[in-house]
Amino acid sequence: MHETIHAAVLVGMLLLASKIGEEVAERIRLPGFIGSVLAGLVLSSAVLGVVTPEDLESASLLFMLGINFTLFLAGIEELSNPSLLVPRRQDIIATFLLLSSSMISTLAVLWILTDVSLRTALGIGLIMSIISAGPLMKILLSKGILGEREIAAMRVCLLVEIVSLILFNTVTQGFNVTKLVQSAAFVALVYMVGRHYLDEILIFIEKHMAVKEAPFAIVVAMVIMAGYIAEALGFNAAVTALLLGVFLSEYMELRPLYLERIRAFTYGFLEPLFFIGIGVHAIRPSATTLVISAALLLAASLPKIAIASMEGFQGRERLIYLAKGGVDAALLLSLLQAKLLGYNMYTATLVAVIASTILSSLSFRVSERKPDALRLRLHDIDLDMDIIHVDERAEYAAKIVSEKGAAVVVDEYMRPVGYVTAEDFVEADPQLLRRLPLRFFLRTEVPIVPADKTLVEILSDISLLHEPIIAVVNDRGE
Repeated sequence: MHETIHAAVLVGMLLLASKIGEEVAERIRLPGFIGSVLAGLVLSSAVLGVVTPEDLESASLLFMLGINFTLFLAGIEELSNPSLLVPRRQDIIATFLLLSSSMISTLAVLWILTDVSLRTALGIGLIMSIISAGPLMKILLSKGILGEREIAAMRVCLLVEIVSLILFNTVTQGFNVTKLVQSAAFVALVYMVGRHYLDEILIFIEKHMAVKEAPFAIVVAMVIMAGYIAEALGFNAAVTALLLGVFLSEYMELRPLYLERIRAFTYGFLEPLFFIGIGVHAIRPSATTLVISAALLLAASLPKIAIASMEGFQGRERLIYLAKGGVDAALLLSLLQAKLLGYNMYTATLVAVIASTILSSLSFRVSERKPDALRLRLHDIDLDMDIIHVDERAEYAAKIVSEKGAAVVVDEYMRPVGYVTAEDFVEADPQLLRRLPLRFFLRTEVPIVPADKTLVEILSDISLLHEPIIAVVNDRGE
């Protein structure tokens, strides 16, 4: 009982510290996860010594699930755009040059400064070489409109990330050509099967199960189980979760309610625990550890900066390929958990990853944080003014709704009194439409919502989703 209470208090304290760290980081215009990791570092034996890795064992399942759900959402949000997954020849060349040069320079540093095994060195080299698509996309979007140069950078980033994940699984499971072929085949098989059949399975569940939140529960169960089934078959659990996100991306994006719940579950609970856990596993770095960190950062960064320069980026923009995120952190922690990495090298690599992330955020600095689209209030969104005055002729209303599908009907004070749809006029005689006022075709029960509602609140109201149109009003009902 005492251990249960201790675990509950620990999880609550770490969750609070993680979100505070995330808020502080975003206020100074750094990626939020950096704040969570640094909060873990401060609480760890590296600084205050309040929390140790042994303390996390009582709630280890939550921290492990944080890895899977973080990468699951990365698959949905970062790798779901098919157009970005169709590279050009120059993108493939840039990917090869970037990955090979970063790997060679990183391996050289590790060979000179450390005595780690080849398997561990390859794992660290891949972690330092990876470019995280999510942070990179946020950096590019902060600039404004994406041009061809920025889209090409995203394609290179995604190629590097996918190839690195396949290679990392091969390295961590035992490096040989057979394992490499098996990993690539597993990725291809899982992707094809997922794209063609998994959506249909979940749609079948939606149609035939009446219990509340059944599809949501099934998705959560799949993320939890699939990774560890793959682990038993010799594939990395975290990578499997990312692939699951990739081939469930279309299904989830068409169901924003489920996606929002998964995001709340992950970003509000599991991911903060995962990132602060990353920091807690660090130890107090020695001078040698910091030298190794600086050397790793320099070795991995110079080739990336060179490639960015070749692609036309100038000044601070050349730092964009230094972007790191949840994928890198998850792979680093998996090396530690697989006992392929000691705490000194873990800390050295973590410091290099954090420094790389901070440098990448300098490439395009944003003046203010943009809220999540689903969190925007209706009065902040550019809404169509599909309205018709109640005294208009039915003929005019029929023309409007033939283009718009539906329109809100308002009185002389701009207050909604009903609505009409295109089907209301389909069978009406044109001569009759010219003579009759609109009020003869009016549907009076128009859904009315205040303008201070958020988009996610609207999408969460099932009754509104089935309506052809809703009326958004201000505090005066107009």
